Amino acid sequence: ILEHVTKLYGKGRGIQDLSVRLSAGEIAAFIGPNGVGKTTLVKAVAGLLPISEGSIRLWGQSVGERSVRAGIGYMQSDISFYEKMTVYEVLEFICQVKFGGSFYEEIDPYLRNYHLYEQRNFRIHQLSLGMKRKLSIIMALVGEPGLILLDEPESGVDTYGIIQFKADLLACARKGSIVILTSHVLDLLEKVCTRCIFLKDGKIAEDLPLTQNSVDLEQIYEQVYGYKI
Repeated sequence: ILEHVTKLYGKGRGIQDLSVRLSAGEIAAFIGPNGVGKTTLVKAVAGLLPISEGSIRLWGQSVGERSVRAGIGYMQSDISFYEKMTVYEVLEFICQVKFGGSFYEEIDPYLRNYHLYEQRNFRIHQLSLGMKRKLSIIMALVGEPGLILLDEPESGVDTYGIIQFKADLLACARKGSIVILTSHVLDLLEKVCTRCIFLKDGKIAEDLPLTQNSVDLEQIYEQVYGYKI
């Protein structure tokens, strides 16, 4: 639950007075051109960015609480912190530190599904950009988190990875996870999302539920931002 959340940078950039309530099983996309506040919002919900005003709560607790963060899966855009670790070591580290030694059994299936098993002993600096992005997706999904946060997850990922990613998102939602993602690929969002929220100047311009074939996102995008794709 986001209530009147504000986080502003210089020249008024950021997010302003955002209020959104999400339910278990929802896959919600925040949409908009670069600079409208999508990444700011995702980082704030992850508890990684202090907000200026308002509150962000999950299961009745602030996302800043340590006990809540274990239930949040966050796709990191930069994993340089792990450069000297192997792929397998990174995932083992997450299972140990974040989950107290649980969910090790998920590592191999995820690596196989995302075609990273052969690279499991590669150090992070040896991976291609696409491989790093797929590893970041796995890092967000492992541990059956109640809230999954993904900032442009499809960027740099190969076709097979995107197909697997869509299947995993839908599976997580069926189990009751809340998924928040940002993306510029409207076709992807139409296939997986239950709700699309358009941001403009850091505020909500449109908040639309999605049912199969019910909304043309390109048309809405043109109306909200005043230009054709």
